[in-house]
This record gives sequence, structure tokens and C-alpha cells, in this order.
Amino acid sequence: LVVRWDLSPSMRLLERRAALFSAVLLGAAQPPLPSRAALSGVPDTATADELAAAYAAGARADGGRGANTMIRKRAESGVQRVGSDSPVFKPGAILDGVRSADGSTVDVSFAYPKEWTVAGGPNLDVRDVRTSDSAYLLAAPLPSGQALDTLPRSFFAELLFRSDGKYGAYGGVDDFAIAESGVALLSSPSGGEQPYRRLSLRFDVLTYNQNTVRRRALVSATAAGGSVYVLVASCLGSRFKEAQPALASIQDSFRALAAPRRLRPGPEDKPA
Repeated sequence: LVVRWDLSPSMRLLERRAALFSAVLLGAAQPPLPSRAALSGVPDTATADELAAAYAAGARADGGRGANTMIRKRAESGVQRVGSDSPVFKPGAILDGVRSADGSTVDVSFAYPKEWTVAGGPNLDVRDVRTSDSAYLLAAPLPSGQALDTLPRSFFAELLFRSDGKYGAYGGVDDFAIAESGVALLSSPSGGEQPYRRLSLRFDVLTYNQNTVRRRALVSATAAGGSVYVLVASCLGSRFKEAQPALASIQDSFRALAAPRRLRPGPEDKPA
């Protein structure tokens, strides 16, 4: 008599997600909060915590001098979350399912410092309000005929600095440069290897009050389900030496894996 033990689809998914999450490490954050005048939807009596909550929920001010009392809508990231539950797997760790370009689900995970704040809303965005460090996920379809390792500099520049995104909303970006670039082959739960494009960036962006700010970023990008997923861990340029170890840990922790498609049940799955 041979007894066969098969895990149910839900148990296989839990087992796979446990393997996926074992790669996660550490930390990310958010730019300085604007004044109450810049967030006109926030009353003058709002506390610092209420102001932080409004900013974390995506409230922004339009750029342009004298125009900073107008709220801008939440930054677009291209990420479409599959579920509505919290993406926080445990303090300091994100684990979530997102929709890819081919309609399948991709499991994404990364770690961040436990003291950072997870932004509300549909984006996967974590921030340190005090230091302006941050990490957030971007997604875009993989261009036809392209592979991850052949994506040009312009692909990343257009994705990071789009006018409705986090860094391009208040005007153009100056002095964009890729300081380092490489490809890391990381093991996947299936036993294979998956390439991750690793970039070190520097750029100057305009803030809501039209000041120019230098930022540095460590990026990890990979392709799954016909989409490119890009995790951006960044800080103010003046903090890069101090923040680099935490940003590198976030970069190293990032994984995006196509979820296994559920197979039709076979005869052995039918109840006795």
C-alpha cells in the first residue's frame, strides 16, 4: 500500500511564500513633510502626527511658487495590488501579490527598517519621515523585444521621473547619472536563477516649493509576468554615506517571483 501525500494548492502557496520571504533583509522611507499651508486639505489645528498621516496617505502640493496650496493626487507607481489586505508581513517586511502585464500574479517582497512608516493607499511605499529616506516599488510592461539586461538608461529615467510619479511631479530632473550598473543572479524557490539589475543612481529633483534637492538611490529591478518591477531605495545626497548600508540591505532583499498557476485538479484530488 502506497500512501501519497500531496499538499493542497493553498498549502503549496504558503510553502512557496515562506521560501520567498526567507530572502528578505532590512530597510526604507519618505521626503520631508510640507507645511500645513502646502497641504490645504489639512486644517491649521492639525497635529504633526495628523500632518504625517495626510502626507503618508498621498496628499501633495502642486509645484510652482504661490501654487503650493493645491493638493496633488497620489503619485502613480504602475503597481496594481491583487488584494486589499495590509502588505506588511511583519514589522520591517513587505510581502504582497501584484498584477503583472500578462494578467498573472507576481509575489513581491522586500525588507526595511522597522521604525519606518508604511504609506497608506495602493502603492508599496515605506518612508522615514525624519530623515527623508524611502523605498518604493515601480512597475511597467517589459518593452517588446527587450530583456532585463538590455534595457536602456532611458527606460529607467522615464519610469523614475514620470510627471505623475514621485520625483517628476514638480518639474524636470537634472544631473541624472548611473554611477554603477550590474546584474546579479539570485536563487529562486524553484531552484533556478533569476537576474536582477542593480543600479546606483544620483539625480537632482524639484520639491513642492521648487527647491532643488540632490538624492542618491540604489535600485533593484527584475522581470516577471511580462512586467519589470523596480524597487528604489533612496536618501538625500548628503546622507548617502550614512544611509548606504540600510539602502543596500533593502536592495539586496527585493524579490519578485511569478506565482505558480493553479493546475486543474486531477482524479487523485477528487474526494473519496
